Amino acid sequence: MAEVFQVRARPTTQRSPGEPDEVVLKRLLPALRNDGSFVKSFVDEAKLTVRLRHPNIVRTFRLFKAGPDYLMVQELVRGQTLAFMQELLVKAGAAMPPDAACYIAFCLLKALDYIHRAKVGENGATIVHRDVNPANVLLSVEGDVKLTDFGVADVEGVMRGDLGALRGTLPYMSPEQVLGLPVDARSDLYSVGVILWELLAGRRLYTGDGEAELMHRVRDARAPLLSTLGLELPDYAVQLVRKALFADKARRFQSAAEFLKALEVLARRAGWPLTVEALQPLLGG
Repeated sequence: MAEVFQVRARPTTQRSPGEPDEVVLKRLLPALRNDGSFVKSFVDEAKLTVRLRHPNIVRTFRLFKAGPDYLMVQELVRGQTLAFMQELLVKAGAAMPPDAACYIAFCLLKALDYIHRAKVGENGATIVHRDVNPANVLLSVEGDVKLTDFGVADVEGVMRGDLGALRGTLPYMSPEQVLGLPVDARSDLYSVGVILWELLAGRRLYTGDGEAELMHRVRDARAPLLSTLGLELPDYAVQLVRKALFADKARRFQSAAEFLKALEVLARRAGWPLTVEALQPLLGG
């Protein structure tokens, strides 16, 4: 519903505290600026994300209106999306180094731990991102891992209360989300589980001939054990990913903090660094 531009501020531009010279300008598509629902969605996203301050979340500096246009100013991340990196690896027939996959998931979970704990609005509502997928994960040339795009986030019914509406990216939805049921933090954690499975396996988890078949596969949540794919992975990694992908959310990790602790155990046992050092093969260093 928006387009983005890389821009540089003029010397006379009024900026928010901490806002650098070069930023991203995100504009609601002109064709949608007279549609109240899209305007509200765009404004809601900006009002939410401008409050979020975390190193693993793309920062929003401000929202403003210029003539008929609605715009927000966001942090510029120089690099590529995780989806782009995945596509390169899949075409090359290669899997991501497991320590790099573990570190990317670790960074995403730190971002989710922050937003799931955050309380916004007068009623202290909680946030569910609802669209954690590789296209919404940015990898900077320095090795930063940042979550972006809160356009379909749910803030405890306050923001886009649309029970039953299918919003998000289908292959990364939780079973309850694809069924149009209420979602909570555990749905976001399931999405991280899908991403981690794909990074370790070097292939897509859920595919289908058409949307209906794909929806059924996502709903059934029958993820093959990584140990059945001929991969050389620690057994603890296999079990960790299995726990993240249970269809029954009561059997999954119950919080980002719990998932983070499990990744820390895995990294310690496997001797993997939970630092940017893990990404050096992807950064060309």
